[in-house]
Amino acid sequence: MVLHGRLLYAWLPLLVILLQAFHGRFAEGCCRDNNGGCGKNALCSEDRKTSAIKCTCKTGYTNTGSAVHVVCKDSCTIKNGGCGRHAACSHHAKTNAVKCTCKTGYTNKGSGSKVICKGRIPATIKTSSRRFTFALSQIIDGQTVTCSS
Repeated sequence: MVLHGRLLYAWLPLLVILLQAFHGRFAEGCCRDNNGGCGKNALCSEDRKTSAIKCTCKTGYTNTGSAVHVVCKDSCTIKNGGCGRHAACSHHAKTNAVKCTCKTGYTNKGSGSKVICKGRIPATIKTSSRRFTFALSQIIDGQTVTCSS
């Protein structure tokens, strides 16, 4: 029994190395098999130390689940992708990143990637054959407007 114990003890380091190598190869394959259980709009990655699977939403998608149960939804379907109410949300053709475009009648007053859509308020509106002229005074949707007849 002592001899068997010594042989096992001598081979133990090699056995540990072989098990670690097998476990590492096994873990590397998890993301290859069914995307590691992550959804089609998620990226699968693995922690090399713990072999834990991590799902992260692809660009253009937002996690509506939890850190453990990742559910990736189209960012444009969640609060208009962060675009304001006067903008349309879409995705960049190459990167799939959220893209905000001002709706008809609105102009981008922001700079860089910050889209701020402001409307043009007509100088004159004809209603029931009366004309109303606008001057500055009251804030409406980020616009300053005063009405006088």
